[in-house]
Amino acid sequence: MNLYIKKISFLLLSLAFIFTACETEESITITSPEAKFVLNTPGISSVFLNFSLPDNPAFTISWNDEVTGGGSYNVEMSTDEAFTTPVSLGTTDKSNFSMTVADFNNAIAGTGVSTFKDIAIYMRVSAGSQISNNILLLVTTYPVNEQVVNSVSDGDAFVLSLDNNDAIAITVEWDDPILDSSLGVNVEYFLEAATVGTNFAMPIEMGSVTNQNSISLTNAQLNAAAILSGIPVDSTGDLDIRVRSVITDNASGSVLERIGDTITISVTTYLTVLDLSTTWGIVGSAANDWGATPDLPFWTTDVDGVLVAYVNLIDGEIKFRENMDWANNYGDTGVDGTLDTGGDNIAVTSGSYKITMDLNNLTYTLENFSLGIVGGAYNDWGATPDFMLEYDQYSDVFRGIVTLIDGEMKFRMNNDWGTNWGDDGVDGTLDEGGANIVVTAGIYIATVNMNDLTYTLEPIDNVWGLVGGAYNDWGATPDAQFTRDWSRPFNDIWILNDVTLIDGEYKFRANNDWTVNYGDNGGDGVLEAGGANLATTAGTYSFVLDFSDPANPTYTKN
Repeated sequence: MNLYIKKISFLLLSLAFIFTACETEESITITSPEAKFVLNTPGISSVFLNFSLPDNPAFTISWNDEVTGGGSYNVEMSTDEAFTTPVSLGTTDKSNFSMTVADFNNAIAGTGVSTFKDIAIYMRVSAGSQISNNILLLVTTYPVNEQVVNSVSDGDAFVLSLDNNDAIAITVEWDDPILDSSLGVNVEYFLEAATVGTNFAMPIEMGSVTNQNSISLTNAQLNAAAILSGIPVDSTGDLDIRVRSVITDNASGSVLERIGDTITISVTTYLTVLDLSTTWGIVGSAANDWGATPDLPFWTTDVDGVLVAYVNLIDGEIKFRENMDWANNYGDTGVDGTLDTGGDNIAVTSGSYKITMDLNNLTYTLENFSLGIVGGAYNDWGATPDFMLEYDQYSDVFRGIVTLIDGEMKFRMNNDWGTNWGDDGVDGTLDEGGANIVVTAGIYIATVNMNDLTYTLEPIDNVWGLVGGAYNDWGATPDAQFTRDWSRPFNDIWILNDVTLIDGEYKFRANNDWTVNYGDNGGDGVLEAGGANLATTAGTYSFVLDFSDPANPTYTKN
């Protein structure tokens, strides 16, 4: 009986297992994984675009495609996550895509964004109707579009005048979003001019600023640029101007240059130098050996009929005559300061003089006059003679090119402390007996205007000289020194008159030193740095050096 019960129980248990197994089998649903089209997130989500590496890859993205089965993919970007205005970056049949720094930067600039740092760029890939997910890159770009001038337009006219010489004539302003960015780069801007239609083949730099958006020019500065471009004096002509910007990569030295549109303006120029010439001069044994050389000139003053001359005389006699001819001459019979037609010679002793001749009242005066620089920066406060400034009749000022050392200086009359000037306010205005003027070592063009008691000290790099076997045995004695041509104040022109040479060779060099020297390789009047010696035969010659175009300096010999 027990055995029978056991068999029945076993049978029931087996049936239970069978029914349970059947029930479980019917509840299991087996599915395959969903196919994916996924753009992978790159390891770097912040991208810095360096203009010095334009051909380097800006990014590389890749994707998994289990949906389309391959084919052609289109890579898109957008500045918003909704891809309101998608921009196609390119197509590929691969599962990855790369783009250069320059191309990616240009693509972003093309969207019109006005910032440069942490620009949100969303990217996705499409294949037919299938579109991948989006990824986000934060991108720092560099400027591509040039700055835009907003203050001056084509056809604007500028009438310049000597009366407004130091007044602002033009202010050029521009818009450039890079100035409002937080990139921390320095942007240099150059305002350039050029002859109309030359496409700035020989640009004239009129001014420069760093990290600013405007440059102002005085009448004098704009006038100088216009004349250099070829517009004649006292006439009206067109001038091309533009703004050029430069950003320099400190690590590589690479330069990003952007050149703005050319704007053509009209400029009316004016004469930059004064015409103080007269027909009168000084003749005599004390001046020019009674006419062996040209008479020493008188110059006009601000009073009609009153003339002035600044001269160095030797012991002897002088008279005043017109047109270097004896038909009309004055002396002084009676030594009373009165001019007498054909009068007696006037005796003088050696010295520097200011001679004033008043043709209205027929009187004259002779007074000792020399204006010089004295100080620890030049002659140990008078241990040797002062540096003498010479009268510049083209500007009615006194000028000189002087080499100074670190120290202090003043201006004084006649190598004497009776009349001296310093500068109390360090404002370029001379004060009688004023404070010493502090200077650093260098070469300077010193200018003093005795009409308004102002002065300037303009640093320059070079003073030119002639050296060679034909003059000073290649430097055994000082070079023959050139002087600036003050009649062309805006050109870098130097003159050397009446230098005596012997048969031999010569060159031009700066500062009595061989560091900077020029010769002429082709004998064509164009100077080359370190160029060939120039040959000469014995004689007396005059030279002109023109460094107005530093890339192509020239010389003439007469």
